[in-house]
Amino acid sequence: MTRETRLTQRMKDERGIALLLTILGIVVIGALISGFFMSAMLENRAGQNSRRVEQAFAAAEFGVTETIATWNVGTWNALAANQTDSISGTSPNGVGTYAGEVRRLNNEIFLVDVTGRSSVGQARQRIGAFVKLRSLLFDISAVLTTRGPSTFAGAAALDGNDRIPAAWPGCPPLEAPQSGIRVPDASDLDFKGGCAGASCVTGSPKIHEDPTLGDDTFFDYGDSDWATLVSLATKRLPGGNYQNIGPRLDGGGDCDISQQKNWGDPLNPGQPCGNFLPVVHINGDASLNTGAGQGLLLVDGDLSVQGGFEFYGIVVVRGSLKATGTGNKFNGGVLAANVDLDDNSILGTVDLAFSSCAVARAQQAGAAGSPLRSRGWIQLF
Repeated sequence: MTRETRLTQRMKDERGIALLLTILGIVVIGALISGFFMSAMLENRAGQNSRRVEQAFAAAEFGVTETIATWNVGTWNALAANQTDSISGTSPNGVGTYAGEVRRLNNEIFLVDVTGRSSVGQARQRIGAFVKLRSLLFDISAVLTTRGPSTFAGAAALDGNDRIPAAWPGCPPLEAPQSGIRVPDASDLDFKGGCAGASCVTGSPKIHEDPTLGDDTFFDYGDSDWATLVSLATKRLPGGNYQNIGPRLDGGGDCDISQQKNWGDPLNPGQPCGNFLPVVHINGDASLNTGAGQGLLLVDGDLSVQGGFEFYGIVVVRGSLKATGTGNKFNGGVLAANVDLDDNSILGTVDLAFSSCAVARAQQAGAAGSPLRSRGWIQLF
């Protein structure tokens, strides 16, 4: 075989190698490009998923913060232990939503359980926060605290001995007796008839003469003041005459807290409105007769109680207090500021009795929620 023949035979044997190498190169480059593409796509998706998870977490965190910042005093403070109320909303930038519940664990502690969701995709995050009621602090060391001239007559009775309202569950042990009346100057008190010689007053001491009484006694409540307290009111009423105060139920048999004359049910604590203690603000002079209520009663004027009315909790009157007729009862504590130093008149059959339990529950009725300082929240799964 000649040299030319062998060369020609070798060239024929190597025919197609270039094509094979080209195809192999294309495959390798394509694989590299596909790998880079897949890596970039997975990284992009991971970034998007991470962003959506963060959006869901931010929505849940906003839900918890918003719930605590806008604590629903009227509804959540009225929950019984282990009862819940649902919450929901949208984060400010619209990238997420939240939903969950407020659950009362005991008298002071609540669990806010919120699940946040991203507005795109299925990402969700769940946060729980423990909330404690930040109770208002009222300066109550007597069943009646006042700083103006006051008249007591008839079958009136002011009892500074602590008592637990009938059938009220969960009350703490009785406290030491408080004063019957706390006043800057005892000479402003006038006792007549059945109250002659302060015989209708019981307490330790019966009359506490306290010249330091001032505006802060009546209008400062720890870190809150009168304006803050009024802002917490769950019932806002104009001045006027109100009769037949008492519990109201809705069609399903639950307590209808929207009814203006529903001020809870202190006489039947086991009934649907037994745990409802509203903050009632009356803007002006008020007359009350017949019925019963509980919680906080704030009167921006004079209060006249004319018969058959009972209240359990704390009463703050910016003006004067007048009580006449029969069957009037105040259980807890009364602050009558006498802004214009008008006369208080406690006449007829009127029973004012100190109750630390009623006072404590009333202070909680107007309490806002605040997160626990230690381990206040936790991520739930």
